[in-house]
Amino acid sequence: MGSLTPAITLVVLACLLGCGGAVAAAMLVRASRVRRRRLDAELSRSKAEVDALHERLDRLTAEMAEARREAEVERRHDQQHREYVITSLAVTGSPPEERVAPRAPASQVLEDQLVDTLARQQGRSPVRTRAVDAVVRTVSLGHGIRRALTPENLDRAAAEAHVARRRSRRTRRQEMREARRLVRAVRAHRTASATGRRAA
Repeated sequence: MGSLTPAITLVVLACLLGCGGAVAAAMLVRASRVRRRRLDAELSRSKAEVDALHERLDRLTAEMAEARREAEVERRHDQQHREYVITSLAVTGSPPEERVAPRAPASQVLEDQLVDTLARQQGRSPVRTRAVDAVVRTVSLGHGIRRALTPENLDRAAAEAHVARRRSRRTRRQEMREARRLVRAVRAHRTASATGRRAA
């Protein structure tokens, strides 16, 4: 009977360990399924976003092609009717250059894309929201600094500094003139009062 008890204990322990292992395995399988579902949902969302971008790109491509066709038609029309326009007499036979719309700098495009991507990240968790806010503030600070250091702004700041320097010099000269006038008036008054005392 004494030898049965340890054997029963071992069997019970083995059953408990088996049940615990089965429960742990079931929990792991469930967690992996939940994670898999979440990843599948994110994947489908990403695919939908990519499809939306493809549609947008197709629309923009079609619009650009249409704009180029219209520009070509207008250019041909202008060439055909050039002889009737008085201002075109000085134009030579070479075709006019096409004006290309200025492209946005790559940094601005990247900033816009980053802000758009981060805007979609907003409602998820407080920590993520704070991180998104910090990144957006950093990007906006960089944009402001880059904008402040553009050649146009630096030239404008230099011109304003030059105007301010000239204005301060002018003000200093006026103050010096007034101070000299005041000193002359005080000297003249002292001289007149000293002369009046001597005469008396």
